[in-house]
Amino acid sequence: MKIKSLLVIVAIFATCILHTNAQSTYTNPIVDESIIFEEKLGIVAVEAEFFYRQSKTDKREWYRSSKNEKPNAGRDEDTLHVYGASNNAYLEILPDTRVTHADPLVNGENFNNIPDSMPTVHYKVKFTNPGRYYVWARAYSTGGEDNGVHVGLNYKWPESGQRIQWCDGKNEWTWSSKQRTDEVHCGIPYAIYLDILKPGIHDIQFSMREDGFEFDKFILTKDRYYKPEGTGPKVVANAALPDAYPAVPAPKIEKTYFEKLAQSIPKTKWIAAQQFPSLGTNYYEHGKNWMAINPEEYKEAITSTSFDYESGKYDLVFVAVGENDGSSTFRISINGKELGEYSPKISENMFEMGKNSNALWKGVSMTKGDKITVWAKVGTDGQEFTRGRWAGIIFTPVGKGQKIQNTSLSYVQNK
Repeated sequence: MKIKSLLVIVAIFATCILHTNAQSTYTNPIVDESIIFEEKLGIVAVEAEFFYRQSKTDKREWYRSSKNEKPNAGRDEDTLHVYGASNNAYLEILPDTRVTHADPLVNGENFNNIPDSMPTVHYKVKFTNPGRYYVWARAYSTGGEDNGVHVGLNYKWPESGQRIQWCDGKNEWTWSSKQRTDEVHCGIPYAIYLDILKPGIHDIQFSMREDGFEFDKFILTKDRYYKPEGTGPKVVANAALPDAYPAVPAPKIEKTYFEKLAQSIPKTKWIAAQQFPSLGTNYYEHGKNWMAINPEEYKEAITSTSFDYESGKYDLVFVAVGENDGSSTFRISINGKELGEYSPKISENMFEMGKNSNALWKGVSMTKGDKITVWAKVGTDGQEFTRGRWAGIIFTPVGKGQKIQNTSLSYVQNK
């Protein structure tokens, strides 16, 4: 073997070792079990990244993210969410293979409804005042498949610690203390708690329910009606904690095609697709902008919401997504009265948004509180199915709808 080739192989091997070592440091604790977090006057606050160990990591692990720590552990379609995180750092369970409802659910791999075998982070907490402590956790959820976790006490997992759920506050750091049930998917308040039977040091654990879960901080409080604000109270421990991670500037948020289109005319109102409910509708949230149907499970979907703007006449622009494997069908109705049926043209690219995928209804009378319903049906080219994707509805002053229709804005995705 030539010396030059040998040197290249050595360099690649060394790079791989360095990369692996760098990634493993993101899963290692930054405090040890001598750090004991302390309850004061019935409240405890702990940063998620201050775990002293993690266990059951054969299929997934909790990775730390900060300005200088960017995990690369397989599929992860999120960007970093360091901005706004308490202490400028957080944990995420990776890899994240169930991003949307269309991704296969693999029990014991990317989902775990029973907290007994998936990655778990541990914290030592000293309680002076025993009793019932309500659990609040701060998380960043971008969809419906990364918004659940379990909490346990001393290696036991009471029913009152299972299935903490987030539905509100998508795409921002949000506190929750609700328990998901079969009947109430978005969770029941005051149902998540741990009973501390005696004073002393206890082991608090958080275990994976859904991969991709992003965890910032938790609070245990005896006050049933306590609600955290912002990044929550200060962390109190028996010894000095690591220095705070470096802050990052606020991210620049690029407006979507739908947002640009809706804001192109003054005094225009809009309802984005993901402002409509998805639970129980056969729709799922595709990415951050669209509603869609998984054709392997359903062929039709229907959802409704209320019109909360000022009563009057509007031009309505329905913003759908052109797909290259067929033409979906949509029906829009107000209080049960159908405006019409619409099918975007089959697009050349995988996803296209623009004049050819939008529908316009002129001079529609709307009253505040009206029920708006969007029904969709997938299409097919005989080989593949569309997913009935749509971005939302725009309500613009009468006479302005055609101008929105004729705008030169567009969006194309071809992969």
